[in-house]
Amino acid sequence: MTRLFSLAFLSILGLCVSVAAQDAASSAQKASERVPVSYGLVVDNSGSFRTLLDRVIVVVSDVIDENGAEDEAFIVTFVDTPKIVLRQEFTYRKAELQDATQNMFIEGGQTAILDALKSSADYLAQNARTDAGRSRALILVTDGEDRASQTKIEDVLKLLKDNNIRVYVVAMSEEKVVMKLLDRITKATGGSIVLPKTRADLGTAAKQISAAMHTK
Repeated sequence: MTRLFSLAFLSILGLCVSVAAQDAASSAQKASERVPVSYGLVVDNSGSFRTLLDRVIVVVSDVIDENGAEDEAFIVTFVDTPKIVLRQEFTYRKAELQDATQNMFIEGGQTAILDALKSSADYLAQNARTDAGRSRALILVTDGEDRASQTKIEDVLKLLKDNNIRVYVVAMSEEKVVMKLLDRITKATGGSIVLPKTRADLGTAAKQISAAMHTK
């Protein structure tokens, strides 16, 4: 009986070790599959975000914190078309990105989401590194309400697809997120949407988007 118990114990122990080894191998494989990214943060700074600016800064900062050593990023803020501004050009330096994030401010004007995406996609396509295996993405932070764009959505989607740029959205609003435009853009480009409803959700949202865009 004692011998049978010992054999059973050793068998269970061996199974546990095997499972642990498989889990470790799986984790290592996932880590090795993480690809470098060239991406832009495209951030709504219009008046509708006046009371949400602190949350916007937190989630953008959290995304930047997730950057790997080979990632490069830039920051664009926008309101209406004349107020689409490249706040930070492409850089690997987190400190530069964080400084630009902390210096964002709200301005008046009608929101031009599509114009901001087009401008950001053009900059990304013209300036991103082109080494093999690198992913491209835009992270759009907005409430989804486009009031003033002159660019047609078909033209924006063509530009994004032609340059293999996925769009991920952090959708935020004090009232209601307008989903129609955001759904169409993310589905067409292979991106996704997160909707952090509380301050506590911001860190999770940043990790979700970062993990998604680092997957080929």
